Amino acid sequence: MSTTIITGRNVSFSIDGDTFDAQATSAILTVESTINTYQTLDGKAYYTTDTQGSFAVEMLADWGAASSLCEMLWNSAATNPNTPLAVVLEAESGSTFNFDVQPVYPSAGGTAPDAQTVSIVFTCVTTPAFA
Repeated sequence: MSTTIITGRNVSFSIDGDTFDAQATSAILTVESTINTYQTLDGKAYYTTDTQGSFAVEMLADWGAASSLCEMLWNSAATNPNTPLAVVLEAESGSTFNFDVQPVYPSAGGTAPDAQTVSIVFTCVTTPAFA
């Protein structure tokens, strides 16, 4: 099998139908499993009891822009904090991950003279589905 290289620049994501790949500098989906280990008379046995995902996004702040992720998240966290937001993460290879996240408040501000950036870590409320 030949080597396939997919760069981080080939990832896009959308939240509630709006795409934010132009603002994003990083988008990483991580899913961890809770695996219990049992020692039996036949040896070790493993059993997965749960999975939990997180979606970490680093991006240039887009306060005031049309379809602003920062403003959408702020308003969602303020008015509908328990209403999950649908996310689609797509790699250039065509691999797609679909999941829901809880809205969180984004940060605001930054250091001078750099561009304002936002770091957001979402909790996945559904186990990401790979398509």
